[in-house]
Amino acid sequence: MSECINWQGAINSEGYGVTWLNGKISYAHRAVMDAKKGEVVLHLCDNKKCVNPDHLKIGTHKDNSQDMVNKKRQAKGEACGNSKLKEHEVLSIREMQGDLSSRKVAWIFNTSKTNVLDIWNNKIWRHLESK
Repeated sequence: MSECINWQGAINSEGYGVTWLNGKISYAHRAVMDAKKGEVVLHLCDNKKCVNPDHLKIGTHKDNSQDMVNKKRQAKGEACGNSKLKEHEVLSIREMQGDLSSRKVAWIFNTSKTNVLDIWNNKIWRHLESK
């Protein structure tokens, strides 16, 4: 792969290059690729500042999400913005399986019975290994 071409202009708080395009602020990588509304521009190099067209690819939101999963960049556990539980609490919840009802465990950890059952059935927090 060729070298990245880093945007030399303004950078937003997320680390992406930004520029003025048609009277409004636009991501520099979108401007370079002339991306249309609804299109997503993926950075194949994973460098947010890169505007090298050889490192960019037009795709869909699904493509972008799959790329994130493939590169193991998705938020998990506590890093997920809407997580109410901490990893040590999830491990404790798992240890309580069979000893207390899901309703009781949910009350102890101030979460839902469904959340407890999903933890017990390994539907959520799968990345976290029980000790």
